[in-house]
Amino acid sequence: MDAFTTEVGGEIFYQNNGFLAMIGMTNGKLNQSVREAAPGQLETRVSLVGKLGFDRQINEDLRLRLTGSFYHTGQSNRTYLYAGDRAGSRYYNILTNNPSEFRTPRFDPGFGNKLTAIMINPFIKYQGLEFFGVLEFASGKSQAEPDTRSFTQVGAELLYRFGRDENIYFGGRYNLVTGDTAAGESVDIDRINIGGGWFLTNNVLAKVEYVTQSYSGFNQGTLFDGAKFSGLMLEAVISF
Repeated sequence: MDAFTTEVGGEIFYQNNGFLAMIGMTNGKLNQSVREAAPGQLETRVSLVGKLGFDRQINEDLRLRLTGSFYHTGQSNRTYLYAGDRAGSRYYNILTNNPSEFRTPRFDPGFGNKLTAIMINPFIKYQGLEFFGVLEFASGKSQAEPDTRSFTQVGAELLYRFGRDENIYFGGRYNLVTGDTAAGESVDIDRINIGGGWFLTNNVLAKVEYVTQSYSGFNQGTLFDGAKFSGLMLEAVISF
């Protein structure tokens, strides 16, 4: 369940002695338009974003960071935080016969018109050993739904970096999503990743990974009913 969206907005950011705070707002739109909502369509209102945190290099070996952030839109013609295409699909053409489907095996909780998401992220780095955590609470609904639903996502990643400038790493990650769908399902999705990588330069990464992912609780005959996949993946990444 990947949260990622691109919206026009502004923010005020404050940092002092390791403490940080941010508050901002966006127009709630991924596809920009100045047109008024058509008759019968919901008008998209302002979305609010914010963050609080603490980040400090305690000494030469130890860095600590704890942040909490939120995203809230009280009304939107269409929300994009979990449903947009900017994050793409982490694994390609998995659990689909449609090559144009960009989301699977990502999961969209279906909060189409109202959405609140809160995420807490702890980070600890001691020498080359890193821990990163995710605790995410998301709730919302589509216009046709009478009640708000919720999903929870937890994740834990442990990496060890070594080599020249810590340019080589290996580690693992566990990720779990649980919640209630609009179809009345109580579902669970879990993923385990084990892998490593080598930064050939600051902008070029080669990596290998083994992944296993499974789905449970989905209605019989639906896309994710009893679904699971596993396999080895090799990638080269260029980033600027």
